[in-house]
Amino acid sequence: MAINCQTNVIATDENHRSVEFTVSVSEMEKLFDKSIGEFRKQVSMKGFRPGQVPKQLFVSRFGDEVYRETVDKVVNNDLKSEFEKLVETWKTDEKLEIAAPAEHGELHAERGQDLVYKLSIALNKPLTVQGYKDLGVKVPAVVVAEEEINDVIQGLRKRFAKDIPVNRPSKTGDVVKGKYLKQVLNGEEKALPENPNFELEISDDISLKELKDALTGVSAGEEKEFAIHYPADHSNPEFKGKTADYKVEITEVCELELPAQDENLYSMVGAKDEAEFKTRVSDDILKEKQQKARQTALREAFDKLIAKNPFPVLEEHIKYTAERSLQHHHHQHAHEHEHEEEEITVSKEQLDAMRPEISRAIQEDRILHSIIEQESLKPTQGQVDARIQEIADSARMDFALAKDTMRKNGQINKLRENLKLELAQNLLIGESLPEKTQEKA
Repeated sequence: MAINCQTNVIATDENHRSVEFTVSVSEMEKLFDKSIGEFRKQVSMKGFRPGQVPKQLFVSRFGDEVYRETVDKVVNNDLKSEFEKLVETWKTDEKLEIAAPAEHGELHAERGQDLVYKLSIALNKPLTVQGYKDLGVKVPAVVVAEEEINDVIQGLRKRFAKDIPVNRPSKTGDVVKGKYLKQVLNGEEKALPENPNFELEISDDISLKELKDALTGVSAGEEKEFAIHYPADHSNPEFKGKTADYKVEITEVCELELPAQDENLYSMVGAKDEAEFKTRVSDDILKEKQQKARQTALREAFDKLIAKNPFPVLEEHIKYTAERSLQHHHHQHAHEHEHEEEEITVSKEQLDAMRPEISRAIQEDRILHSIIEQESLKPTQGQVDARIQEIADSARMDFALAKDTMRKNGQINKLRENLKLELAQNLLIGESLPEKTQEKA
């Protein structure tokens, strides 16, 4: 039986609604009396048999506590349920989407007065994307050059290389090993990392010229002080546009002794000869380049659609997405406390740094779901099986076994949802999903 309450819905703007619930003092007294009856059955006091404590005595001793329990039950069970019914009505009748969980507002719950409780929620209005079929965006063809294959082979040789210590100053191609002695960021000394050791290959791939210059020409046993002026677009937000002063000790300078490019090297990656090895490398490079070309084309398509279909990205949606992202990251790295639930909050600095990327992701996701709905997109069984085959091949599993395992753990349903998104993406750039061909007996 639903609680007897008054409900007042206020639309503060087209994307936000607040709901004020009022439970009359008489209704609260009824619920309180019911709670008193339930708790009296469980309490025993000296001089009285269990469950026989006089009501007035029980109320004088435990009334405040029982009323708090009553309020908690009304708010977290009854009013929460009423609110959820309202939201479901909005979702069904008005096609509104929840942008973020409801925010708890004011609660007035003094005994002897009406209980007043407020909730507010951010809602996304229905989105019907226009003009997604005539964008004129295509994925360009890509090729693999011989030098790209050679670069990968050289990188592989470096991965299996041996470090040979040398008694001379460092030069290009060497690996410099050392440890941090001091780190100052914009004039403020920072605590050293738990593991202060580092190693770095002196190469043209080092993006920070000051770092390369500082570690070129150093010898084992030498202490070195240098500064790095980080660019405003540096990948680490902590260092963007800042100046860091370092003091380090060089512990070792090493030459790289690369393994020969022969059958032994090929066997390390499971290839039988140079031809198979180069084919694998070429295929991997091609897939990576095709994926980058696809992402570039999709970005162009989304740029056009966002310009054609402007819609607000709500701050609550951004913040909630940021918190979920941090929660996921925390769970991935909290191995020691993986069973503990810890609420993760996002700081203003974190939110500001994450906002552009999250806002864009929300725009793209809403656009894709609008297209999926308009086109009634869903993958064929052949497309689902083709993706399962890819997963099976990657894990070196039998297709039937992989499919059965994914069905049992619910991954196939998730796979279908991901393929819906890919179908919508492909619609924007003129591509299609592969179908699994039937194997001949």
